[in-house]
Amino acid sequence: MNAPSGVLRVRLSGRGGQGLILAGLVLAEAGSREGFHVVQTQSYGPEARLGASKSDVILSRGEIAFPGVTEPDVLLCLSRDAFTKYGGTVAVGGVRIVDRQVAAEVAVGDAVVLPLVDTAQSLGDTIVTNIVALGALVSLSGAAGRSTLRDALRGRVKPHLVEMNERALAAGWELGEAVTKAALAAAR
Repeated sequence: MNAPSGVLRVRLSGRGGQGLILAGLVLAEAGSREGFHVVQTQSYGPEARLGASKSDVILSRGEIAFPGVTEPDVLLCLSRDAFTKYGGTVAVGGVRIVDRQVAAEVAVGDAVVLPLVDTAQSLGDTIVTNIVALGALVSLSGAAGRSTLRDALRGRVKPHLVEMNERALAAGWELGEAVTKAALAAAR
């Protein structure tokens, strides 16, 4: 985990139906497998699909005193509305990860803009955008190891969907690694 305080607060946000609750559960499971204290909470609007949705995860080396995330260290936004609502809540020094389609609709400032939906589409179905995003987020944040994350994913998806989701996770991880490599090259 790249959080210097030993606590990483993550918010995954978007619309209902984008699989953010599942992504939060997978992240929490991976954190638990890595020995972190973990809290995962979720919230979604009254609509089953398209209403506001978020999943918050706290990973900590020590006990977690308060289970809420008010200022995430890492914020993922998969919809314009999510960015509008949560984009300004990131902790000082935190990272905002935004899908390229969201960035085309609203100014996202210094957010990390990634082709999350497009990458999922290239894999055959936008339904795995959440897993592409999760791979990128964990790669960038160091919240868990790649194999731990993959194992946690396997335990949360139906057996016939494991292969597609593992490809999505790997593609997202590679997006995150590319950002890290570009940042290191720019720092030289």
